[in-house]
Amino acid sequence: MAFAIQWTDTAEKYDNDSLLKNCYLQTLSSAKEPDSQENPNLFIEGDNYPVLKLLKNQYKQKVDTIYIDPPYNTGNNFTYSDNFSTSSDRHSAWLSFMNRRLLLARDFLCDSGCIFIAIDQSELYQLKLLCDMIFGEDNFVNDFMWLHGKGKKDTWSRTLQQHTLCYAKNKKYLKAFCEIEKTSWAKTNPDNDSRGNWFSGSISFTEKRSNPNHKNYYSIKSPSGIEWTRQWMVNQEEMKKLLSENKIYFGPAPEYKGVPRVKIFNNEQTEVIPKNIIDCTDSTRKAQKKLDELLGYKDSKTHAFDNPKPVDLIEHLIEITDMKNDALIMDFFAGSGTTFEAVSSLNARDGGKRRCILIQKAEAIQIKSDKKASSPQNPDFQTIADICRARITIVAQKYNSQILMKKLQTPDAFSSDKE
Repeated sequence: MAFAIQWTDTAEKYDNDSLLKNCYLQTLSSAKEPDSQENPNLFIEGDNYPVLKLLKNQYKQKVDTIYIDPPYNTGNNFTYSDNFSTSSDRHSAWLSFMNRRLLLARDFLCDSGCIFIAIDQSELYQLKLLCDMIFGEDNFVNDFMWLHGKGKKDTWSRTLQQHTLCYAKNKKYLKAFCEIEKTSWAKTNPDNDSRGNWFSGSISFTEKRSNPNHKNYYSIKSPSGIEWTRQWMVNQEEMKKLLSENKIYFGPAPEYKGVPRVKIFNNEQTEVIPKNIIDCTDSTRKAQKKLDELLGYKDSKTHAFDNPKPVDLIEHLIEITDMKNDALIMDFFAGSGTTFEAVSSLNARDGGKRRCILIQKAEAIQIKSDKKASSPQNPDFQTIADICRARITIVAQKYNSQILMKKLQTPDAFSSDKE
C-alpha cells in the first residue's frame, strides 16, 4: 500500500500558462558556431519552471536521462540560498517547488528513460514519497549513495553519504544497469590454465528459468559428452568463441559434469550489476579544487561554487544506465555545470555523441561573512548562471563541443530593460 504525502501548496507565478505567451528563449551566443548538420548542446539561463514549460512540446518523451542536484532545504546559504522553511512549516514550500518541476521532468523522459535526484537527509524521506506519487513506487530503481569524503557530523553520528534517488519512467522498458569492473580478485586456478588464476561466473539461466522461445536457447556439450540445453547469456556465435578459447568450465576432468560457467581471469573487464554504494569517485573537496583551478581561482579563501559534485560521479551514473551513446541528458538545476563536463568527458572517451540540456537560474551568489566579496586574484561572478556559463564555455573549447546559449526573456525582463 502506497503512503500519500500531503502539504500546503505554495503557488508560483508561472502556474498560469497564459503568462508564457509573452516569454521566449533569446539566443545569446555559442561557444562554437553550431554546425547545421548537428544538434548542439543547449544552455538556458532562467527559472527552470517556465523554461521547462516552454521546452515541453519540443522535447516531450525525448530525454533519456535526467540528473538534478536541487536545493536540499538545509536552511543554510551556500553559493546559493537553500532555505524553503517558514516559522510554521518546514517542508511545504520545498515540496511545492519540487512537485511542479518533477511532474514536468516525467513528461520529458522517454519510456526507457530514468531520473537521478541528488538529495541529503534534510528532505530525503519526503522526496521519496513525492517521487512515489509522481513516478510510481514500482518505478523506484534504487538509492545510489555517494560516499563523499569525511562526512557531516553531529553529536550522535557522522553521515558519510549523500543520496541519489533513481526512478524509471517505466521500469518495464528501462534497460538493466551495468557496471564495468576490472577483475583482480581471482586466487585459484582449478584446471591449471596457463593464463593464470581465474574465477567462474554465471553464463546461463537455470533450466527452470530458461525460456525455450528465446533466441539464446540452445544446447552445448561438455568434453565428456554431457549435453546442456537452456537459455544462455550469450548467443551461439559468442558461445562458440568462448568454447574455442577454453573459457567455459564444465567442472573437473574427466567427468566434466558441472553446470557450465564462464572463466574470468585477473585483469579482464567484466560486466557486473552496479552497487548502490558509490565509493569510486572524487570527494567534494577534490571536486571544489578542480573547479576553482578550471575557473582561475587563486585566492583559497573563496571558492567558485560550494560543494560541486565531482565530474566522475555524474559520469558513473550516466555510464551505469548503459543508455545509447547518443543519449539526450537533461540537468535543470545545472549549478556549476558539472553535468556538461561529465557528458563531454564521456564522449571524448568512447566516441559518443551524447547531448546536454542545461538550465540554470541567474541566482545571485550568496557571500558568507567569512569570505571576501571579491578578490583581484579571482574572477568576479555575480550569479550562479555566470559560473555555469564560464565553465561550460571552457569545457566546450577543451572538448571541441558545440553549445548553444539562450536566455529566458519574460515581461518582467522587458520592463527592467526599459527602466
